[in-house]
Amino acid sequence: RQRQQSEAVARVDGWPRYRTDPGREQTVGNDPLVVGGQGAQYYSSMTADVLSRLLAALGDGMTSRGRSVQSLDNPVTDALFSIGARLHSPPDQHQRWNPRDRAPVTVTRQDVPPLVTVRPSGTGVPAAEPKVSALGPSPYRNQEVLLGAAVYTVPSVTVRTGDGKRPPRARDGLLGVVLRKPRTGVPAGVPTITGRCPAGSEAYLWAPHFSGTARLAGGPPGGRRPVARFTATAAKIAAMQRLGTVPAGGRFRIDLTVEGNGTVPDGAVGCLDTARLAAAVRHLKATGASEVSVSGGTLHARLPAGSTGTAVVAVPRIAGWRCAAGGKAAVPAEQYYGLIAVPLDGSATSLTCTFHPPGLRLGAAVGGASLLVLALLGVLGAVRRGRLPGRPDPSRTSTHPRERATSAL
Repeated sequence: RQRQQSEAVARVDGWPRYRTDPGREQTVGNDPLVVGGQGAQYYSSMTADVLSRLLAALGDGMTSRGRSVQSLDNPVTDALFSIGARLHSPPDQHQRWNPRDRAPVTVTRQDVPPLVTVRPSGTGVPAAEPKVSALGPSPYRNQEVLLGAAVYTVPSVTVRTGDGKRPPRARDGLLGVVLRKPRTGVPAGVPTITGRCPAGSEAYLWAPHFSGTARLAGGPPGGRRPVARFTATAAKIAAMQRLGTVPAGGRFRIDLTVEGNGTVPDGAVGCLDTARLAAAVRHLKATGASEVSVSGGTLHARLPAGSTGTAVVAVPRIAGWRCAAGGKAAVPAEQYYGLIAVPLDGSATSLTCTFHPPGLRLGAAVGGASLLVLALLGVLGAVRRGRLPGRPDPSRTSTHPRERATSAL
């Protein structure tokens, strides 16, 4: 499985012109380290807080209480992170709890902006350095904020239980309504979500604390809609997923199966206007970097002349990044809702960002000083031993054997 994925990634790899994502259906939490690519999926007890919070704000799922972030299969976030190729694999068939699926590994391509884009000064761009905490509760609106364009319709929806009733409101700080798992042996109807969106738009469901499946009712002649699977526990939240195209007329119904007690949040459904997204991507490409190169921990980008506003690098702004615009001195990078940001005043035509692990230089200096002290102690010890008076050689020391006492009798 991983060999097939690795071969597929290698065939479409275009780094650093664009990223290649190995896909959501993982074998292990660190698949990109094994199969290649540059996806968001990652597992580590040292996962950066800014990365976990940013991806969650954009609708991503995660396990291990945020230590294992997942790949977010969404065209808007693919545009934000310059993911131009994405693998789609069936669930790992070696894990017995996954549904049986023998579909082959496929690849989809998408036209995306470069790794470095420019957001102009003015309306929509905050004057102060915006952090992840400035994002709101809706992942659809958060995606639009980072994209710089309105591309979603977030409709009012009606959620009903299997018996047609309105479910109770959630408590414990969760927004939305509660759907409970049917009792075993008790016949239950199909819970639904209904609403209206522009016909032809792409419907997505965001339900991070829902466990079960969702399917957009209806479908093309002779075909069926894909089934989206959601899994949420105390340590796991589910990712936003695509359900399909909104039918003619704009009315939609989402059929649910509930496999565990959970919630459907307010603003759970978002309908993507793909034409607006394409226009936003064209704008970011036209105003973004014309060339990007990466070597080790250094990224270099060539910018259009006269660029003003903020250069945004599609990389989480963790400690250790320093950037310089044009010939200016490198300074700690700013951030744009969790991504690396560099102010532009119109004079720079290039951008360079370099990453050094925090504390690396100090640690190297302390380590070097410690080695020097150990070496000096070793030299001093050797010198002291050389100055000590030598001990007499027992073979050359004359001794008088003790006389044997004899009896006086």
